[in-house]
Amino acid sequence: MTRKHLRYIIVGLLAFVVGLVAFLPARVAAGWLESSTPVKLGGVTGTLFHGQASYVSTPSGGVDNVQWTLHPAALLIGQASAHIRFNSDLDGFSADVSRSLLSGATRVSQATGDATVGWLAKLAGYTFVPLSGSVQIDIQNAQFDDVLNVSALKGQITLANSRWELLNPPLKLGRVQTALDHTANGIRARIVDSTGPLAAKGHATLGQAQAYSLDLQLRSRAGADDRLKNILKQLGAADSEGWHRIRERGHL
Repeated sequence: MTRKHLRYIIVGLLAFVVGLVAFLPARVAAGWLESSTPVKLGGVTGTLFHGQASYVSTPSGGVDNVQWTLHPAALLIGQASAHIRFNSDLDGFSADVSRSLLSGATRVSQATGDATVGWLAKLAGYTFVPLSGSVQIDIQNAQFDDVLNVSALKGQITLANSRWELLNPPLKLGRVQTALDHTANGIRARIVDSTGPLAAKGHATLGQAQAYSLDLQLRSRAGADDRLKNILKQLGAADSEGWHRIRERGHL
């Protein structure tokens, strides 16, 4: 057997193996995942490289109509990479997700989508939150390890059409946009814009050991519901410009 023939055999075997993996039924791969993790998948169709599940559930919640496309070329640089999309109660979410096979770091990029506050709260395990509205998420880049220690973050979150539901009728609050980044002190969320009855500015930081700090200033705008003014008065006296300040530190 010549080297040329051996080379052809090796290339052929590699092509055969890649073909087997590429067309491996997604249901088979899902069975492997379910046997080693608490994740459960239903209605799985397609292949390992391109498939979907009618639902994916974890101990804390689940999502519907999950679709994925794996990028096998990323394996050449030691990464598992995929584009993922799933439904919410609004337009749903999509993101590019990659994981280093060497360091174990996970990177999420171009993560966009929206959902209601209630849907997100239920996904996080909360049965009720007194705030309603829609949440739009746009994360350009996030990187974290297996215990969710964040090493990089850039993006923004916008809360729109928000209302305080503990009053009847619900109290309109408005829209707040926050910028997310990662600093030496941890994750920082900084208010960059607010419109509507409630004016807001300030920032919050979440650091190591779930330590947090909160520095916010709130005030009601002209024409706001008197109930909002009364709630803000409970926070303490306003300064000369009408801002009520909230400063807190603690651990979640």
